[in-house]
Amino acid sequence: MLSVFYDGRCGLCDREIAFYRRHANTNSVLWFDIWQQEEQLLAAGLTQAQCLQKLHLLDEHCQLHTGVDAMVLLWQTVPKLRGLAKLARFAPFRSLLALGYKLFLVWYKRQPHVQACLLADNKE
Repeated sequence: MLSVFYDGRCGLCDREIAFYRRHANTNSVLWFDIWQQEEQLLAAGLTQAQCLQKLHLLDEHCQLHTGVDAMVLLWQTVPKLRGLAKLARFAPFRSLLALGYKLFLVWYKRQPHVQACLLADNKE
């Protein structure tokens, strides 16, 4: 079973997670909003600030995957997206995914709640 740590305060992230929740294979993923389930976050050895940098996911062997790697693993749980997950094995497609993800992160890290949390984490 996968454990996904996501930002429930990000409207776009929340909508994307809602899609995965509706379409992922039943009982294949545990969903943890980093703002509401801090115990699970700490148990995984993660912080909110880390999870605000990119998507974090623990696989069934408790191995950590982030960013595009995490997204591709999540796609494998959704029958409609398994084809994309298979395409992601190929370097040209993987490079496009990585570029798209980096562009998303530029927008995402400008969100006020993300900046506030990252600033607070840097002060500690």
